[in-house]
Amino acid sequence: MVWTISIDQESEQRIDILDKRERELECIYSISDLFDLHIPLKSLFRGIIKKLPAAFLYPELAEACIVLDGEVYRSEGFEKNGSSLSSNILVHGTKRGSLNVSYREERPFHDFGPFLKDEQRLLDVITSRLCKVIERRHVEDALLESEKRYRLIFDASPLGIFVDKKGIITHCNRSFLSIFRVQKTDVLGAEIFDYVSDERLDHLFAGSRGNTLPFYENEYSARVSGKEMFLRSYYVPLRSKDNIIEGGIGLIADITENKNSREELQNQKELLTSTFNALQDLIIVVDREMRIVTSNWKSDMISAPQESETHPQIFDVFAHNLMPCDPCPIKDVFSSGNMKEFEHADPVDHRVRDFRIFPVYDTKGDVMMTVSHIRDITERKQTEEALKNSTRKLESAYEELKSLDRLKDEFLSNLRHELNTPLTSIKGFSELLYDGTLGPLNQGQIDAIERVVTKSRKLQNLIDSLLFVSTNQNGTIRYNFEQMEVSSLLNNVVNLFFDTIKEKNMHIHLDVGFDSCLIDGDRTYLPQVFLNLMDNAVKFTPRHGTITISAHIEEKSVHIVIGDSGIGISENDIPGLFRKFHQIDSSSTRNYGGNGLGLYISKVIVDSHKGNIWIESEEGLGTDVHVCVPLKQVQFSASSNSAPRSCEKPILR
Repeated sequence: MVWTISIDQESEQRIDILDKRERELECIYSISDLFDLHIPLKSLFRGIIKKLPAAFLYPELAEACIVLDGEVYRSEGFEKNGSSLSSNILVHGTKRGSLNVSYREERPFHDFGPFLKDEQRLLDVITSRLCKVIERRHVEDALLESEKRYRLIFDASPLGIFVDKKGIITHCNRSFLSIFRVQKTDVLGAEIFDYVSDERLDHLFAGSRGNTLPFYENEYSARVSGKEMFLRSYYVPLRSKDNIIEGGIGLIADITENKNSREELQNQKELLTSTFNALQDLIIVVDREMRIVTSNWKSDMISAPQESETHPQIFDVFAHNLMPCDPCPIKDVFSSGNMKEFEHADPVDHRVRDFRIFPVYDTKGDVMMTVSHIRDITERKQTEEALKNSTRKLESAYEELKSLDRLKDEFLSNLRHELNTPLTSIKGFSELLYDGTLGPLNQGQIDAIERVVTKSRKLQNLIDSLLFVSTNQNGTIRYNFEQMEVSSLLNNVVNLFFDTIKEKNMHIHLDVGFDSCLIDGDRTYLPQVFLNLMDNAVKFTPRHGTITISAHIEEKSVHIVIGDSGIGISENDIPGLFRKFHQIDSSSTRNYGGNGLGLYISKVIVDSHKGNIWIESEEGLGTDVHVCVPLKQVQFSASSNSAPRSCEKPILR
């Protein structure tokens, strides 16, 4: 059997209304649950937007949106149009935004466009509840922020502790814990006397009625974690009407750094004062009224003021006019702002004083004080005058010495001329006799003439050396540089000493590292260098000794060494060998002869050739004299390393 049930249109409308009411109630309940959850506002807004469309006539087309303080929270299909339903969000009477609902498609017209009156009331109810939630959240946030600020202020402030009527600490902040480096649990319940040292607090908490001070302040030292600290306590008691202690507030501050700074400042002040007073010069600080602000009073010409005169006038303390008065230099510094420096001779005590007056500026750039530095320079002036007199005398003596030096040079020049004339005749005729030109001589005559020839040559060398020294001092020596061959130069020098070397039965070792080597030199003066060196080597080398001559090219110069196995030179005597007329001792002069000019002349000539000369020697083992002379810039040479050799008459190639 089939039953047929018919439902008329009115019944269908009732069912739709009941269904909508049910959806409205579910929406309200679900949104109310969101309000009670205390979730963040953004999460709350997203929940309302998600659940609100279900309460409307066309839930499948409804979209919701919340606007608050410019921030927009909406469902994906929301688009505001002229038929949207809206309710304002008012927070503390001020519009902050709105709650909006719209349909994605056009719907039939009802009470408010496609919306019903009940839907507007529903939207207003939800908005009203939302406004209260927002207001409550703002109040809660303000309270939390106030609490945070309070805690920050309390923890950061020097206010340290709260104390009850028995002196027991009931609360403390982080500053207090940081000072004493303790935990809060260690502080709470402890007595105030464990952290504050003040005997007056002992009497206060002991119940002394006569102790009615409004606060108690004290500074004391404490050892915290093995380190001494300086603390300041400030305690304010809370009293009843009957003057009974009910508690109090304590402030504890670490003043160690300030204490040390004050002590350091005091030490610096004492040091500055001691230094200021220790100055032997007079220092005076004057203000714009010409009153002395301070001074070290270090002068017989200024008297310290009486105790009643704290800042006397500057000119009242002088025994007489210590500085010029018209115009007054101190006033000039005040008016110009520039430092003033001058010397003043006192007509009364005839002392000379140096004045230096410095301006001191204020923050506006105006001169507020001057500092006068006054020094007695009488002795210095006398010393300077004595020094000037001595300088004039020295200049006069120097000019006299220069005149004598010129006379000496003229004398040496005249002496050479006067000696050369007879010496030339003596030397010439003696050589003619020695050579047998003027006839045969017996052996005795030959020996005698040979001594005359030898001594005349030495006398000629001495005269030439003295003339060279004189000419060099006047700076009138002129060098004629031309191309010279080193091998030929050394060969000629050695040949001149062949007879003497043979007579003393000495050996010569040669070590030449080239076949040909060209230098730029003076043909008159440069050979004299090697003649002097060979003369010393032959002179100071005993019989059967050895003389070594080596020559090698090193970079851009030729290095020549003339060595001997003679008596040698001590290390202390080497630095003075190139001085004029230098002799190591008188005994060497007697034993070996010489005038002390050979090495000096050699160094002058080598230096003029832009070369270098030095000596290496060891006493008792011999001497090596080194000479380096620059090579000619363009030359061709073939290198050959010839082995050392010994010969009776060497020939250098």
